[in-house]
Amino acid sequence: LWQSDCLHGPKVILEDKMRHSYLFALLDDHSRLVPHGQFYPAENIDGFSDCLTKALCKRGLPRKLYVDNGSVFRCHRLKYACARLGIALLYATPYTPEGKGKIERFFKTVRMQLFPLLPDLLSLEELNERLWKWLEEVYHVRQHSSTGQSPLQRYLEHVSLLRAAPKDLSDYFRTVVRRKVDKDRTVSLNGKLYEAPLGLVGNTVNL
Repeated sequence: LWQSDCLHGPKVILEDKMRHSYLFALLDDHSRLVPHGQFYPAENIDGFSDCLTKALCKRGLPRKLYVDNGSVFRCHRLKYACARLGIALLYATPYTPEGKGKIERFFKTVRMQLFPLLPDLLSLEELNERLWKWLEEVYHVRQHSSTGQSPLQRYLEHVSLLRAAPKDLSDYFRTVVRRKVDKDRTVSLNGKLYEAPLGLVGNTVNL
């Protein structure tokens, strides 16, 4: 079981302007290891899909993914990808924050231990480099108060249970759109025309 949520991070320099950053992170429920975490310039499905894809590539496929009820996690693209990958997508019960306690405690650790070390001005790339360095050199190798083991040690003890991610992982996160097939048997997608079977003329199809 992996948990995931989004944390509003510090402001960063992006395109010569000060912008908000948003931390998407995934947490392995058993070991407290973070399969992947990354700051993004927006709290949207593109950022979360990127974070999740990187986590799956590095740490394999979880059996379940437990997320918030926010619109980012309710989108069709995520439901479609999880279904195809054989990952049960679970949603936290509204107004019961204790269900997300472990990911919330991790975010508290980030705020208390990483944020005070950050300079006032840094880019998004620099922020992520500091996050990844802290995860690998501090968080993952330090004994966790709840488990009595480091997250990395506890995770590796059960590595045999992992399912490898498919090589064409990005294909599972395709966007689905609806288009009507014209009389000349064509549909338009991203400025290009595609030919459809004769029997679909006048019908609306998923691409």
